[in-house]
Amino acid sequence: MSIDLAWPEGRRGHTRASSQSTGRPSPSLHTGDTAQMMESTEALPRTHLLSLPAEIREEIYRILLGPAASRRYHDDEYTSYNYWPALQVLRTNRQIYLEARKIFRDLNVFACIETPWPEAQSHVSIEGHVPIIVADERAGKFNGHRLNITIDAPEHSSLNWETQRFVILADDIAKFTEMWMYSSLTHPGLNEHLRLKLELRDPYTPDGEEKTMPKALQRKLLLPFAMVKSLNRASNSEGTIITGSPKPYSSVEQELRKLQAEPHKSPEHCLREATRLKFEGNAELAKGDCQAALRLYNDAWRAMHIVIKGKKRRIHGDAWFARELYEEPFRGKNGQTERLLLRVHLVANTCAVYLKLKEWELTRYWGMRSISMLREAMGTDDRQLLAPEEEAVTAFPAAAQMGKIYYRTAVANKELGDEGEARRLLRVARIYLPDDEAVKREVAATALQLGGPAPYPWSPTP
Repeated sequence: MSIDLAWPEGRRGHTRASSQSTGRPSPSLHTGDTAQMMESTEALPRTHLLSLPAEIREEIYRILLGPAASRRYHDDEYTSYNYWPALQVLRTNRQIYLEARKIFRDLNVFACIETPWPEAQSHVSIEGHVPIIVADERAGKFNGHRLNITIDAPEHSSLNWETQRFVILADDIAKFTEMWMYSSLTHPGLNEHLRLKLELRDPYTPDGEEKTMPKALQRKLLLPFAMVKSLNRASNSEGTIITGSPKPYSSVEQELRKLQAEPHKSPEHCLREATRLKFEGNAELAKGDCQAALRLYNDAWRAMHIVIKGKKRRIHGDAWFARELYEEPFRGKNGQTERLLLRVHLVANTCAVYLKLKEWELTRYWGMRSISMLREAMGTDDRQLLAPEEEAVTAFPAAAQMGKIYYRTAVANKELGDEGEARRLLRVARIYLPDDEAVKREVAATALQLGGPAPYPWSPTP
């Protein structure tokens, strides 16, 4: 969307809410009562926005014009912004326009991203969950941003491509740089070809006057780029060009460069952190605090570069983990294998939480997601019927946790009325967990409920 803060020409005075009657008296009031109420209302002092103290008006502007007031929420934790309703307050009269515009500019700080790659905007908004404020041709005309972010590849033919521009909130720069970090961990060597230029701007101070920007705002705009490392050094010895008017504070620039020089956390560190958070989540689940357990499990996923938003799960950094580990307690093991085992543990535990909350749909969704992935890895899918002994991968290091996923997903299916699928999953769970009493009870209960064990719907494998 376009954000136009210009005062419309020809507007004078201020508008008031209409006090005209609809022409129909309220059916719940007699005519005499209505007249009496109108007389008593007219006797009250008239109050409008400009009659309030300036401090109160400022608080009203902050409520109306802050990003939260214009934010819209969508499935899977996507968000967008619609500023049009909030900005109508600027059209009231010139005094309100000038007062409210200042508050809007303080609360809504924008950054413009320029890159030659046409797919960049889609990647940022979909993969990174970064809401786009202004895009396409309107972004080229937008001039209210405080930071210009230019990303290109100096040794690539894309330098000759048409520049793509889109605008985001400064509050979302950290999401953008996190997405960039994940891309670099997934594709080793990517950043070595990229150049980054950060240009500070003060679009509101007239030309000829000194451009200014508070140090705190410079830190907010620049320091998220600490997650972007190992950039192309052909054009700059530091890999990142930092410039602008106002000039960046040297202390902020030095802080950013120092952080950029620090390496990413090692795979061993990520796995240790994920394990710690998983155990903390288990402790909260044991105490009955399901929401705290879910938050900690989600943090554990993120610690090993797997991001969950609603029903979307994005796995980043496969190449980063795909090596032998050299630190305890994982020395001599493969990073990808250890991450896979932790993933299975977290899915099993997450299903346990949703079962406790009686969230049957979510239990089934996350359980079947892992089961389907396992079947796909075996060269089958959900439509094929394998004998339980063939489907259960008992040699898998996390076989017990996989069995719990089958069991908990079966319970959810039963609660949702899909007894056939529940029975099928329970038979596999029984192979994984032959001595588990809960599985035995559920198998017996399901069979009894359906009138006894049904014959296997498959033929023995020769």
